[in-house]
Amino acid sequence: MSRRSMVFDIRPVAWMMLALWSVTALGASPQVIRRVVGDIQYFSGREADPDFHILDLYLPEGESNLPLIFFVHGGAWRSGDKSPEGLVNFIDLFLSRRMAVASINYRLYPGAKHPAQIQDVARAFAWIYQNAAHYGIDPDNIFIAGHSAGGHLVSLLALDPIYLKKEGLSPDRIKGVITISGMYDLVNVYRVGSGPDIREQVFGKDRESLGEASPALKVRNAAPNTPPFLITYVNNDLFGFDEQAKTFYSLLLNHNRPAHLVKLPARDHNNVVATIGKQVPIRDLNGTPIVQVEDLLGPAMVGFVKNVQDGSFIRSFHAVWPEGGPRAVPAMASPQMRMIKDIQYYQGTGADPKLNALDLYLPEGKTHFPLLFYVHGGRWRVGDKNLDTLVTVLGRLGWGIASTNYRLSPAIKHPTHVQDVARAFAWVYENASRYGIDRERIVINGHSAGGHLVALLALDTQYLKAEGVPPGAIKGVIPASGIYDLEAWPEPGQIPTGLEQGFGTDPAILAQASPQNYLNPSAPPFLITFTDNDLYLLPEQAYRFYSGFLKQGLTAYLVQIPDRYHCCPISYMSGFGQPPIALADDIVAVEWVRFLTEVVGPTEEIMAKGSHN
Repeated sequence: MSRRSMVFDIRPVAWMMLALWSVTALGASPQVIRRVVGDIQYFSGREADPDFHILDLYLPEGESNLPLIFFVHGGAWRSGDKSPEGLVNFIDLFLSRRMAVASINYRLYPGAKHPAQIQDVARAFAWIYQNAAHYGIDPDNIFIAGHSAGGHLVSLLALDPIYLKKEGLSPDRIKGVITISGMYDLVNVYRVGSGPDIREQVFGKDRESLGEASPALKVRNAAPNTPPFLITYVNNDLFGFDEQAKTFYSLLLNHNRPAHLVKLPARDHNNVVATIGKQVPIRDLNGTPIVQVEDLLGPAMVGFVKNVQDGSFIRSFHAVWPEGGPRAVPAMASPQMRMIKDIQYYQGTGADPKLNALDLYLPEGKTHFPLLFYVHGGRWRVGDKNLDTLVTVLGRLGWGIASTNYRLSPAIKHPTHVQDVARAFAWVYENASRYGIDRERIVINGHSAGGHLVALLALDTQYLKAEGVPPGAIKGVIPASGIYDLEAWPEPGQIPTGLEQGFGTDPAILAQASPQNYLNPSAPPFLITFTDNDLYLLPEQAYRFYSGFLKQGLTAYLVQIPDRYHCCPISYMSGFGQPPIALADDIVAVEWVRFLTEVVGPTEEIMAKGSHN
């Protein structure tokens, strides 16, 4: 029985089902009727194999000039198929956004060894590019994506020009690259188990052969117009795949090649594509679900495509990372900033001259600049407004910063913390023009307890209303490792806890102080971040908070930061915009700049620095 008869008999039914389905991926897109063209033979040369040199096209009916996602399946270079089984949600996601999808087969081991697989991928890409107009596809708007072995293959296609050159093309025909749990360095792999090494079987045993097929080892010599990368991996990935992703990402950054890294929670290596658009539970040791976690892969891919198409991905990357990448940042001159320290923003009953004070960091000689309003953490009972790298990075990009203190527990309790933060924000808002601040371009940020406070300030409108600040004054919110549901956070650490000292134990007060309970249609956009080594249950807090935004159709982004801790000594706030303090380079700075630009528009500095190519 041939491979075609074993695997392909169900296809006519599958294609019919797919052609009839309508999709509303991620709950926000209008229905789309699809057209499916199956088993297109993309190569008919001497080595042609009708089971492997074929692809399927999925097209939104009645559309033209379509962007396309070119997908390469995984399977350790020896198994897998282009079949829609397991790929339906991926296809739906892009069709619902008026994008076409191509899914390809390629020759597999043991019938073929390297370079047959990558040659087939190059042939399939070239066929799509050359026949794009016939199917209403824009040949200058083709993204490539791959899972596992497919992630390796699309990365190699984009970084080693020899394969597309044989087809009369070059990697600059690729608009962007999306890798999902791929392998990038075939030389430096920790083997698990005692079975045959599939790498050596497919690519050869010597380091030279493995290196020749390793995308990571091609980065150093990659062309300046190398397409941008979105590199993703999962919490429960195969052994060593997370290190592969982080190292590959950092290599690209340090050679000034635009890239972004996304860690995907509550997914494993095999289900990550199939669970696009779905909630997946995180379970405790007894198997009981703790929290349902939304899909991050779908939004990450959609955001990447959008940001590459509108230029903001490249612009934000080069604005943050100058020539030389992250390692060049410490040698750069600090921006010219005017510092005004210890401004008293409140002098009423119980005011404290140290704690009811804020600092301003203002771009020298500029007016009408946007401002980041920062609130420190410290479990509501310690901390200070002093800042370091945040000022350097944002100041260099034309942003001003206000950093505020507030009165601390146990001397005071809720709602005094958030009332003080509201007073400080109101002072900045009312005095903005005096200092050259554009008060219509203010974004607020806080870390830990500060993340709780800025989220509460933005969502529970009573505090700014009491200070006479109009609704909508906050244009965006960036809570970092915040607490959003106080009742659901059994705070670890000293007894009594900061939660008890700041809020007490009355459930009604804890609920009244929880940002999660104030989500509303007027909420500003949120960028919610946390780390993979965060405090107990803070990731779950972030998941629930983000999910609440999605359920109400509100704008929010969730970013899990690898290789950083909640706090000292290698917190991601102190590592903002800096070289690696662990394995992975900073991923936060570019995310911040992209978000800030999205909610208040780019500064002149971002536009100028981002024009680098």
